[in-house]
Amino acid sequence: FTSLRISSLNRHVKIHSDEKPHVCHLCLKAFRTATLLRNHVNAHTGTRPYKCSDCDMAFVTSGELARHRRYKHTLEKPFKCSICKYSSVEASKLKRHIRSHTGERPYACYLCSYASKDTCKLKRHMITHSGEKPYECYVCQARFTQSGTMKIHILQKHGENVPKYQCPHCSTFIARKSDLGVHLRNLHSYMAVAVKCSYCEAAFHERYALTQHKKTHRNEKRFRCDQCSYACKQ
Repeated sequence: FTSLRISSLNRHVKIHSDEKPHVCHLCLKAFRTATLLRNHVNAHTGTRPYKCSDCDMAFVTSGELARHRRYKHTLEKPFKCSICKYSSVEASKLKRHIRSHTGERPYACYLCSYASKDTCKLKRHMITHSGEKPYECYVCQARFTQSGTMKIHILQKHGENVPKYQCPHCSTFIARKSDLGVHLRNLHSYMAVAVKCSYCEAAFHERYALTQHKKTHRNEKRFRCDQCSYACKQ
């Protein structure tokens, strides 16, 4: 990190420290900087000092105001992918998008081998372990652990009047056009860095191709006893 201003450098250095000297007098939560504390107290009191010059909206933080103006007024997308034409309003979304090129999945489930490129998908996955079923079908009230499973249910059981979009690259049918776009980006977009199969030396530039390839390893007995001929899958 480099900066033209010493104040910016001092603020940056604090992210490497565990020290949190600024304490909220309402809930005793502590923060690294006075600015973070002030924003937090504003959330308690309902104070919204950052007002939009184009509409009547007001916000707790300057970052929220900047994000609002880009989404609603300027339509600016300053964060651009260096690999494809994708651009985003938020730096965090660009970072998540770049993982679709690199194949990086830094958020791992501690109960199984699942890993995700963002925390939202990991949280959604964890529901499959807890047994919670927060998604309810609006037609028959059946409940599901994931929204995607519920959408498939609605398509299959109540889909007479539901539009169906088929992926042009595989046999998947999807209820919403926006979800088809997500499917195409996640599974069929080109990844600049080939992702290697965890079972062999094969590597792929498309996540769907990697997923299909891994299925060929399902019946392999990769774990062998070094004392006899016994082998098993897991």
